[in-house]
Amino acid sequence: AVAAAAAASVTENGDRASGDANTSTTSAADRPKTGSSDEKLDNMLLDAANKAAKDLLLGPPATRPKFRPCEEPLGEAAEEGEENGDGEDGDGGSNANGNANANDGNGNGNGDGGQACLAEEEEDDEETEDDRPFRLADSRLYPERCLATSQIITPNSLVVIFESFDSLSFAYATPGQAFSNRNGHFAHDDFIGKPYGCKIRSRSSGGLGYVYLLRPTPELWTRSLPHRTQIIHELDAAVIVCQLNLRPNCLVCESGTGSGSMSHSILRTVAPRGKLHTYEFNKTRVLEARDDFRKNGVGHLVDVHWRDVCGKVDAIGVGAESGAKAAAITNGTATDPENQTRIEKGGFGLGPAKAHAIFLDLPEPWLAVPHAAHTIVPGGRLGSYSPCIEQSQRLITSIKEHGFHSVRTIEVRLKEHHVDEIELEPPPFGRLPRDPPSQAPVPAAAAAAK
Repeated sequence: AVAAAAAASVTENGDRASGDANTSTTSAADRPKTGSSDEKLDNMLLDAANKAAKDLLLGPPATRPKFRPCEEPLGEAAEEGEENGDGEDGDGGSNANGNANANDGNGNGNGDGGQACLAEEEEDDEETEDDRPFRLADSRLYPERCLATSQIITPNSLVVIFESFDSLSFAYATPGQAFSNRNGHFAHDDFIGKPYGCKIRSRSSGGLGYVYLLRPTPELWTRSLPHRTQIIHELDAAVIVCQLNLRPNCLVCESGTGSGSMSHSILRTVAPRGKLHTYEFNKTRVLEARDDFRKNGVGHLVDVHWRDVCGKVDAIGVGAESGAKAAAITNGTATDPENQTRIEKGGFGLGPAKAHAIFLDLPEPWLAVPHAAHTIVPGGRLGSYSPCIEQSQRLITSIKEHGFHSVRTIEVRLKEHHVDEIELEPPPFGRLPRDPPSQAPVPAAAAAAK
């Protein structure tokens, strides 16, 4: 996973910084194409992930990759490229040539830094891939493309609190606040500055009580979140993500936001540049879900829509609206979801062939199938989560009527094994004594003859 993240960071940042430097020195025809850069990103990410999995399963290779940090951040190199490319001839032409050479490399570097890295790779052609230096990029220059990776608890950070084996809670580390449970009182000031995974003792009861502060994951958040509706638990969420063939940087639609449990599992999969559009007909749950996503640091990856995808709920106004504005919001053309005063009705509102995957968690999912067929891309996958087999039967009938194929129905059951230590009597290892053979009884007539 570390190798995959590093490869993705280098390619993304290299492409972005190189594009900035070429703005003032190259023509439109010479600029790198967006499609080719995305393809390189996917190839680099897949190669790095496969290599990391191979090292994990088969053991470390004979030689480790040699990592070296960038001598200067790519953003500064891009600024220098812009400063050097003032004229179209003379100095400007030489700088443009330098950028072109840098862009030819796999690292997609810019300026002199990218060219130097490319030269080193050409000199080491005879060496193995593991011996080549790997140029690291400063991902801090592009915070909008990645999730938070801090290992230290900072103010307002989400912390999952491990109280016992079957009891988890959460808190946002706020200075001056405190968390209380049966183990004692724990001040948030003691959380801030500590690493995730540490053990904190209470300020009461003589410090006998303690909790563990865990870094939030979708699984831990599912076990500790406030339940607004019934949620999808970890096992089912894992199967759904796998069967929908979700991957980084894809666009996903989810109908039935609820408590946001499934949404967090999807967001982790589509990061760092993917997008989730989640739909909920209850306005209270919409507002609470937006607040949760913002506090948890994933608000830039998700849009929460107040919309009835099935088209059953009539548009109910919450405030006085002019006729034109109310009609625009009702038809799904409003651009400001924060100030929305009427529920949008019917469909996903994204246009045709936009979503790579669609997931339905609805009581009547068959009503949303026509809209899903309009929104999903060719070859995309549609999934639904239903507690009753009758719902699955009606859904499958509607799915087949709207051109879907390869339908599968899966039921997943969780069986836990609890391991306890018990004592057994040692088996007898010695040789047991054998009883002497019994003598046959002598008949009475034979005894008299003797």
